[in-house]
Parts: sequence; C-alpha cells; structure tokens
Amino acid sequence: MLSVDTNPPSTFIARSTPRIRVGMILDQPFPAEPRVEREAVALVEAGYEVHLLCLLHPNDVLVDEAYRGFYIHRVDPNAVSIEIPWLGRPTHFLYQGLFRQAFLRFKNIDTPWHTLIHRFTRNYDIQVLHVHGLRLLDTTLNISTRYGIPLVADLPDHYPALMQLTHSSQREKASLALRNRWELLEARGVELASRVLTATTESRQRLLRKGVHPDLMTTIENSVEIETVMHSSVDMEIIKRFKSNFVVTHVGRLSDSFQGIQTVLEAMNLLRDHIPEMVFINAGPIREGYRRQLLLLIEAHNLQDKVHLAGRVDDVAEVSYIDVSDVCIFPYLPNDQTNSTFPEALYRCQALKKPVLTGNTRPLQQYVEESGGGAVFPAGNAAVLAEMLYTLYTRPDLRRDMSLNGHQTVVERYHWAHSAHSLTQLYHHLTGYHAEPIADNSFKQTDSFDETTCSPASRLQ
Repeated sequence: MLSVDTNPPSTFIARSTPRIRVGMILDQPFPAEPRVEREAVALVEAGYEVHLLCLLHPNDVLVDEAYRGFYIHRVDPNAVSIEIPWLGRPTHFLYQGLFRQAFLRFKNIDTPWHTLIHRFTRNYDIQVLHVHGLRLLDTTLNISTRYGIPLVADLPDHYPALMQLTHSSQREKASLALRNRWELLEARGVELASRVLTATTESRQRLLRKGVHPDLMTTIENSVEIETVMHSSVDMEIIKRFKSNFVVTHVGRLSDSFQGIQTVLEAMNLLRDHIPEMVFINAGPIREGYRRQLLLLIEAHNLQDKVHLAGRVDDVAEVSYIDVSDVCIFPYLPNDQTNSTFPEALYRCQALKKPVLTGNTRPLQQYVEESGGGAVFPAGNAAVLAEMLYTLYTRPDLRRDMSLNGHQTVVERYHWAHSAHSLTQLYHHLTGYHAEPIADNSFKQTDSFDETTCSPASRLQ
C-alpha cells in the first residue's frame, strides 16, 4: 500500500458518539450534483453521521461547515504536504509532478487525495467510505483496505465513455485507449467494492456484464425532493429580467458537444424572425473548452443578446431560472454515456411544471414517452428542433398539458423518498445498523463546527 505519515490527528470525534460514521468522498466542489446532498441527508435522517470530504472552490466562504445535518470538509489537494524526518520540514514532493503521475499511471492512486482520505478516515473515525465517481475509486479502495472498512462505489455516470468523449480532440486511437484503460479499472474496482450504486437500469445492466453480483448492486435513481423544490424561494430580479421573453433553459453542468447545446443555438438562429423574444439560458457551470466553442457559435449567429450563460448558480437562482422558463431542454446526443445516464435536473423542471424537449437518448426518450411530459426530437437536428419550439411557442395549451403530465409522473414515480429508502436499506444491510431515524433535524441550514466533535478540514492538509 502507499505509505502515508502516521502523525496523530489534532482532534478526534468523541468515541462515545453512537451513530455509524459515513465518509463521503467527492473530487468536486460542493454543491455538486444534487445526488450527493440528497444521499447525505437521507443517511443522516436514517440515523447515520455523515462527513463529506470535497474539493475547495476559490469562491467558497467556509472551509468547514455543518449543513442539513452533515459535515462538510473542503480541501485543496495542491496544498497537501508531508514532513519527512531527515528533511525536517514539510515537502510537496510526493504530491506533484512525475511522482504523482507515476502513481496515477501504474497504481491509479492520486497521492494527494490518498493522503487526504487517509487523514480524513483516521481523524473522524470513519466506519464506511462512500466514493462518488470512478476517478477516486482505486484511491479510496486502498484506504478502505488499510482500515478494514466497507466501501460503497457510487457510479451514476459511464466514466470510461465520458473520458473517451471529452478527449475526442486527441487522436481516435489515443482516446479509445484511454477509454479501454478506464473500462479495465472500473471492472477491477467494482469487483472489490462492498456495494455498487448506479442511477439507471441501463447503467446497472452495463456493470452486471462486468461481473458485479446483482445482490451487491442497487439502483438509486436521480429522483427529486418534491417538497424542497416546490417550496423553494425565487429571485424576483431573475423573474423580472426574463418574464417578457420566451425562455428555453438547460439546467446542469455542460462539458462537451455531446450535450447538444450547439443544436439549440442553431435552432435559435432559424427562429430569429419567428420568435424574436426567444432567449436561451444555461443554469450551470460550463467546462472552459466547451464554453469557448459556444461563444464562437453565439458570435457567428449574432445571438449575444439572446443567450445567457449563468454559470455556477445556487439553489434559489436555479429554481428561478426554471420558474421563468417556458420550455426546459436536454438536447443530448445518443452515445454510450448519455444512453446510460439520466439528468436529475429534468425531474426538477417537471416538478415545477415545465414541459421538456429532449434528444433521443434511450433513457430520455423512454421517460418522455411514458410520462407525456414533453417531446423528443432527433438529436443534432436543428431544423426539427426549431419546428418543435415554434409549435410549443404557438400552443400554450400543449405546454400546459405536458407540464401537468410531467409533474404528476414525478410526484408519483420519481419522488426521492423512494430512492432514499433503497439507499438506507442498503446501508442497514451493509452495516447491520438500525438506528432510530432522526425525525426533526436539529442542525440549521449552515452551522459552525462544534470543536469538541469535529476538527477543521484545514488540519487535513
């Protein structure tokens, strides 16, 4: 195993705490995908103590906080150091450059994250590790093996296919080799994990073919907390800014062209004279390379005053952008990644009674056909998309019917309470732990840490 320092932690959680401690690992800033937050809250409400180790974002105000009943510890992997006795001072040597790359290449272990997860597990006496995403699975497995504790691998995405897609600008042979490497790493990782979580039936079938035992796999759909969404506050400034427009909105992170936003921009150009008040909003962060592509396309079509790229937004702003929308759109192109995943934001749009337009990926098409909550167009076909948008623009009655159909489907079938029950049952079976559920969470939305039970994440660096 990778060697780490053995300095004792500065503060331990009191060992008299009766609840089992779950340590979630996320190599992104929090808030990330809502799935992370919902799973943490579900476990807290089922009686577990949850700690989330995540990436520090430059805009984060708090490094450590208690939020909705669980603890957040934000860290900067680039700041990790270790003290080597014969040097007599901290060094970053093990965590940068060729040394880090060598461990990634030959062991698939990210050395700064390995040290951070090790300290996190030790300092907070973690009893179950729960890693979000494939990238840090091997790194976290190394720590779970060291401590002899179970590990839950939460894999809602088809990461190998995503790697191939996001590196498609490289030579085809190189991007395929990258995918094949991650396919092998994934197969090994899911075999060693204690439990595996997926988000769709398609993803479950894919991992079953890799040899995961069905009893060790649970599908936790990216469903939605209906009450939270329906009672969310809105930003009236956003509502006032766009209320006179015909608003088409995509909600969620954008990373590459397979998400099809370029098709929306091309359709807007075709509709310039037919729907002059039409605007497009993206409420979510955008990978910089894809942002540059979109900005060039926006300029080429002269759509600068009709496109609003909001970037990373909080919950209030996100709900406000959905609320002011006439149509929500998910124009994803079919591929191995999009055919095995489902955007949770679509459920939020439908919960807020908005019709949806989607590309013809398998999960999206199946949902729309079953729910009647929207319409499907041939992904990448801007002309057909333009026709559908114009129909919805001229048919408010059709938009209303789709909205009501989708809302009813989400409330009855895709309520998070169903997924939360499946998650907590998995944990009860894994740990043999059946705590009394916490009916009324005593945590405020954001609290400072109690230093008698939690040590700051800054001490993990």
